[in-house]
Amino acid sequence: MPHDDHTDNAGRQAELLLECVRFDLASAGFHVAPPQPLTDEHQGGVAVYLDDDRQVTIDWLTHGRLDAAALDMVEADRLEEDVVTRYETVLTTMNTALDEVLRSFGYRTRRQLFGSSFTVQPPPTTP
Repeated sequence: MPHDDHTDNAGRQAELLLECVRFDLASAGFHVAPPQPLTDEHQGGVAVYLDDDRQVTIDWLTHGRLDAAALDMVEADRLEEDVVTRYETVLTTMNTALDEVLRSFGYRTRRQLFGSSFTVQPPPTTP
């Protein structure tokens, strides 16, 4: 199999960006959750990982107990329950805050079409 330096370089750049974003968010005071997969007992926090397209992806994870409670109400078709509203509010609010913090650090962000996560690109470079 031929060696592809471009692919290797892109992979190294993605890994470096991933580590920089994790470091910057931890420095800002966010709890950066361990890489996926998470257990049922996860404490929540920021998930920063490389998605299937090798893009740095950010998502806020609530504590396992809020996840489970909201899922129970959704499965019971009780979408108006307070716990579902809390879950959705937390996800939206925290992902908006994370987006704002990363933008203030110079990163470029892009919302996903579905869900509340977003991808991060490095700050623009000057020629």
